[in-house]
Amino acid sequence: MNNILTNYNKNKLEITFVFILYISLLIGFFFNENSTGGAYLDYLNQKKISQDFAGNFYKTFFSFDKYSTRHSPVLIIFLSFFEKINLNDIFIRLVNLHICLLLPILFWLVLKEKFKKIDSYKLLLVAGLVFLSPIFRSLSVWPDSRIYGLIIFLISIYYFLKFEDDKKINNAIKCTFWCAISAYFSPNFALFAFFYFFKFFKYFLFKKEIFILAILNITLSLPAFIYIFLLESIFFFKSAIPGGNEDFKTVFNLSNKILIISSIIFFYLIPFLITQTLKINIKKLDLIITSLIITTICINYFNYKIEYTGGGIFYHLSNALFGNNQLFYLLCLISLIYLLSIFLSNTDNFVIFIILILSNPQLTIYHKYYDPLIFILILTIYKLNLDIKKIIKNKNLTIFYIFNLSFLIINIIK
Repeated sequence: MNNILTNYNKNKLEITFVFILYISLLIGFFFNENSTGGAYLDYLNQKKISQDFAGNFYKTFFSFDKYSTRHSPVLIIFLSFFEKINLNDIFIRLVNLHICLLLPILFWLVLKEKFKKIDSYKLLLVAGLVFLSPIFRSLSVWPDSRIYGLIIFLISIYYFLKFEDDKKINNAIKCTFWCAISAYFSPNFALFAFFYFFKFFKYFLFKKEIFILAILNITLSLPAFIYIFLLESIFFFKSAIPGGNEDFKTVFNLSNKILIISSIIFFYLIPFLITQTLKINIKKLDLIITSLIITTICINYFNYKIEYTGGGIFYHLSNALFGNNQLFYLLCLISLIYLLSIFLSNTDNFVIFIILILSNPQLTIYHKYYDPLIFILILTIYKLNLDIKKIIKNKNLTIFYIFNLSFLIINIIK
């Protein structure tokens, strides 16, 4: 008890600040905050489905793809138990909010594992940035499976970092297990199993450990494959655009995905570049030429439309200011110059980039799919020339908080 009080007195400023962030989340709950814009409507839609699960589980389970949702049914099934006992909706949402607090807490634990020599209470302030994430705040107020998937995915990152330290099969198994569970809540995380397996294979090669991990991956993914493909419950391609009009070429247009997702990733690099806490060498002629060629090709095939909704902050900024994509294309070029410098310098980074592109199989590409995922990845499993000691300096942390707060305000007033 004395140790706890001593630590609190020593670091009460950091603890108090994070507590204030928690209070701000409660205030957001009281005012029904919906900073992503679609969280409330998504919740209403999912609540109707959870009520159907409560009324007729088997019929709803085997016809889930008929509903207008691209979300996994796992959380919805869980919520249906509350519907069955007629639990008050406010109570359900309040419980959800406090479960969502696991995200910044687990992020803090992951940061402590990654940066063992850094003051843990300074890292607490870094983890506290999650409280300003529009997706975290909205989905804490309005229950959604995506935030649960991210929470569980963070556990897989924790064990991956432990494996990076000790190379023990137990940590590889735990990492694989939690990654699979996260995919059941949010299928987008399923592709990270390939990244983890790629890393485990580089160490174990063809030893018995790699076959254990392969069998584990297949076993854990089998129920999902049976449900999605054999029972034809393919829900994650569902359209979110008005009218649902789309064609195959548009849905799988890689040019759309490369430009939009690259611009979104670059957005999260901005505070690192402003504070000079991340060093990226972009002064290479071949890098600039390659980026220009890729951008030009992608622009030629780019056919994303503003009425689809989504597209990321730079896409909307360009259309809001000038009514066209010209500024967006310029920012995409800048984005690719920086990102190619990062991804081509390290195989791990390149694999993660490909996963982020492929993890959005549907037509619409929302900024919220990558918030706060990209920020978490930058600080955990990306291989970057990152100076964490500079990040935790008060001046630089203030810039990060101002940047994140500004983005939150933009989302609230848009």
